[in-house]
Amino acid sequence: MDKKRLEIPAGVRYITEWDGYNLNDYAFPHILNKVLTGCGFTEYCLRNQQNIILLSPRKFLLENKEDQHKEDVLYVKNEFGAIVDYERNISDSRKKGKQKEPPKLSDEEIKSGISKMKGDIRDYCRKRFSEGRKPCKILVTYDSFRHVKETLQEMGIFQGFQVVVDEFQSIFIDSRFKSSTEMELLYYLRDVQKLCFVSATPMLDKYLEMLDEFKNLPYLEFDWITKDPGRVKRPQLEIKFTKRSLNEEAGQVIQNYKKGNFEQRLDSGTGGIIESHEAVIFMNSVSNICQVIRSNNLHVEECNVLCARTEENSKEVKKAFNEVLRRESEGFEKPLSLPRGYDVIGRIPGRGEKHKMFTFCTRTVYLGADFYSTNARTFIFSDANIECLAVDIGIDLEQILGRQRLDENPWKNSANLYVKTLTGKNSFTKEEFDNILAEKIKSTQNLLNVYEKGSLEEKADLAKNYEFVAKHNYYKDDYVSVNHHAGKSLKPVFNNLVLVSEMRTFEVQQIDYKDRFSVFSTLRDEGMNYEDNNISQVVEQFNEVKTTTEKLKFLVKYTTETSGVTERDIKTFISMIPGKYGDYYYLLGPDRIKANSYHESELRKEWIKMHSEVKVEDEMISEIYSTFSVSKKYGKSEIKQILKEIYGRYNFERTAKASDLSEYFIIKGIKLLDSGKWIHGFEILGKR
Repeated sequence: MDKKRLEIPAGVRYITEWDGYNLNDYAFPHILNKVLTGCGFTEYCLRNQQNIILLSPRKFLLENKEDQHKEDVLYVKNEFGAIVDYERNISDSRKKGKQKEPPKLSDEEIKSGISKMKGDIRDYCRKRFSEGRKPCKILVTYDSFRHVKETLQEMGIFQGFQVVVDEFQSIFIDSRFKSSTEMELLYYLRDVQKLCFVSATPMLDKYLEMLDEFKNLPYLEFDWITKDPGRVKRPQLEIKFTKRSLNEEAGQVIQNYKKGNFEQRLDSGTGGIIESHEAVIFMNSVSNICQVIRSNNLHVEECNVLCARTEENSKEVKKAFNEVLRRESEGFEKPLSLPRGYDVIGRIPGRGEKHKMFTFCTRTVYLGADFYSTNARTFIFSDANIECLAVDIGIDLEQILGRQRLDENPWKNSANLYVKTLTGKNSFTKEEFDNILAEKIKSTQNLLNVYEKGSLEEKADLAKNYEFVAKHNYYKDDYVSVNHHAGKSLKPVFNNLVLVSEMRTFEVQQIDYKDRFSVFSTLRDEGMNYEDNNISQVVEQFNEVKTTTEKLKFLVKYTTETSGVTERDIKTFISMIPGKYGDYYYLLGPDRIKANSYHESELRKEWIKMHSEVKVEDEMISEIYSTFSVSKKYGKSEIKQILKEIYGRYNFERTAKASDLSEYFIIKGIKLLDSGKWIHGFEILGKR
């Protein structure tokens, strides 16, 4: 692929701050790798002066952006489309056979819905054009893009729009959950001129090269490092490998919160202590979330469950909460339960809104959701033994770590990852996998050949059958997908997207999670702080230490007494352990930790005292700056007396001297006339 790096100017953290960037400056269509999640590219698209159609794979992102830009955007909602359950366990779904279909709308209802959707698009565009020709910003999910395109083409204005496909890696990832939506999307994008595929975690190059739609596209990559190396902070990831069930591990996290055992961090801004009172828990299964709810007697008042808003998910989550209520109301005349119609699937709180103690998220929420919590910690649970529960370290993990947006949250850039590596019974070789692929590819070609040889009537029946199998069997035996865009008839095709998706799934499950060393290796390759397996082993030893006091001893011993440890080793080690230990190390230092006998309570007191002294000194310096003025001349005796009074007000134990002024200002020695006498003094030339 033809790759080009775009160096981001120093001082820019969000694309909206980069005055020199313009989407139009680069040849369309192209791929854009943002590299960083949360870099403000979506905001740039919604604030610039171009007409934009922003496509997202998830409603959560579009709902977030609609809330933030109500007056300027149109969110095209497909009220009659099926809701896709991205956290469905495909293996279980295959075993269950035909799934319950949601109630189908009549052709008349669908026609009416599309007509209303198109009418809303026309009204919005006309209004924007009439209001001083304001740019149009249209938000739409992948499955509804064709309706937007058709409407704007009918109005004769489609060529004036840029089409931005956000989080385009989901085109591959989601393909197994939907029989043909992604194939349909690529079909309707094929002739779009001003097209940009955007992601901070795009699919690997080798997979993009396998698809005609991507392999020859120019590839732009934002370079955040060259002009400002300190701008990018690597995420802190604390890993725990477990043989216990993920339900047990999640239960331990939850019980610590319920008992008030909150992790604490030092706040360098206020000098106080920040406690985490909120936990955001990522699990790739609604069933697992329900199990955690039951096991820990959680109530709806404590939990915000964010997952696909399907009837089946709502029923399952509500059942879990009701089981907890029934257990707690045993012996009551009437057992407790949630009211009929109570909505147990939550929404993401907006900026400034209250958060619940526990937020459970599935894959549906990985992309595009913005959390504005001041103190939430992130917990990720990944089980490699169930293909849909393994978190893709190269794609999912970066997305999850980018969800917390507030810089004031000290846990923003960190997470706890609980991993169950692959067990022997669930592993198979690359050769075995390649044989499976070969069989499926052969079956696909056979089925397509049979279709091509049939009569028109036979083709129609075969296409319906192929579509049913793809929809309910999730491409278990072949890669036949059925497209609806080929004229009025259904058209079976080879779904390369699913093939690529399965190849990636094999890599994640069978290679990335093969054992703990392969996990560390993958994290290193993806830019996490895992450069050295030796350090990873030290981190594991640290995690096995039980008490905070002993952990502090371990930290000091490793950083000051272990031979051969470099400054880089220390930074890497500290980035891989809970953040509060880094706070103590960097803010107080190993000598003060040791002097306080490794007692956390004493370290906190010293930190608060030190910060208080620094704060007082800052206030004193501020008064010195406001008392003396640049370009003015002062006698030495006057300077000494003023500083003596200021020092006294702040209990600053120092003998005042006129020369102290040189610590705060650039000064020049002079003589000046005072009451008819020449005296020594200083002229202030500027602030230091």
